[in-house]
Amino acid sequence: MNAQSTLAGEIRQNIVTDRWVIYTPERANRPGQVRERRTRAAYLPDHDAGCPFCAGNEEMLPSIVFELAADSDGLWHTRIVPNKYPVLTSETDVAGTNRGIHLVTTNYGRHEIIIESPFHNRDLPVMAHEEIEAVVETYARRHSELYGMDESIQSVLIFRNHGEQAGTSIRHPHSQVVASGIVPEFVARRERIAEGYFQQNHRCILCDVVDLEQMDRARVIYENASFLLFVPFAAEVPFELWIAPTRHSPDFGLISRLEKEHFALALQDALQILHDRLDDPDYNCLIHSYSRQHSIVPYLHWYLQIRPHLIPPSGFEIGSGMQVNSSLPEHDAEVLRQEV
Repeated sequence: MNAQSTLAGEIRQNIVTDRWVIYTPERANRPGQVRERRTRAAYLPDHDAGCPFCAGNEEMLPSIVFELAADSDGLWHTRIVPNKYPVLTSETDVAGTNRGIHLVTTNYGRHEIIIESPFHNRDLPVMAHEEIEAVVETYARRHSELYGMDESIQSVLIFRNHGEQAGTSIRHPHSQVVASGIVPEFVARRERIAEGYFQQNHRCILCDVVDLEQMDRARVIYENASFLLFVPFAAEVPFELWIAPTRHSPDFGLISRLEKEHFALALQDALQILHDRLDDPDYNCLIHSYSRQHSIVPYLHWYLQIRPHLIPPSGFEIGSGMQVNSSLPEHDAEVLRQEV
């Protein structure tokens, strides 16, 4: 890395998404650059009588789609329930039409909630290892089931909203899964970029990213036998993190039993580090897998992204499609590697 260029700022390309990021480290000293976060409550009860996701409040749920039972205490580990306010619904058929110059399709799909614990205050960073393994098992199982049960489903996205800035409305630990009858443009774009890279270089784009990060080490936070946790070279926001399998794997649904254990460790470590080093920031966590038609091609490679919400977007970013990041990835990695 050229010290002079990073001191003055530079523009980097995220080769996985083809997006450009402007780095302006001198802007980090601006007043109010990092948003002051709302103080979280110091205490949450293990049960909230008004929370539909807490054990014992089942009458508040529309139904229970799936339940992963616990081994010992008789409670369940995880549950899947329909989202009461879905963005997509299976109560329609897949159909498209033209309205003049515009294309319209039905909002076909499924939108479900993955309740990650029966306890209101048992968030992922403080779970026992068997509990977070159960969460990962539920992720993987539902990802595969949604493709298997409905041939109209073209894309499955599992994501987690943590905090108000990330879009959460219920504080009980949970994730969401949206299965769509169309391939979202962002997914299709990443697939096209990966295919083009493979045609030109005869290698998987994310395999090359992982190999480079393992050699460079400047942005690596953590590594186990199956996964690498790192700040991406062209992180779009301060302290963005990726978890990528070190084995080439195009589809999250193909994760092995041992990889589930290792993924649970990496995910919990990542969230614990953010909790401790950044005072539990709001964030979005997303598993970027690929569409039905591209689930076994040689050029795709799934990964998980954690995107903290520390700085609000500016008008320039909205208007240009370029991100402005005042924090260099190498600096972020150094901060996150420090012991609390």
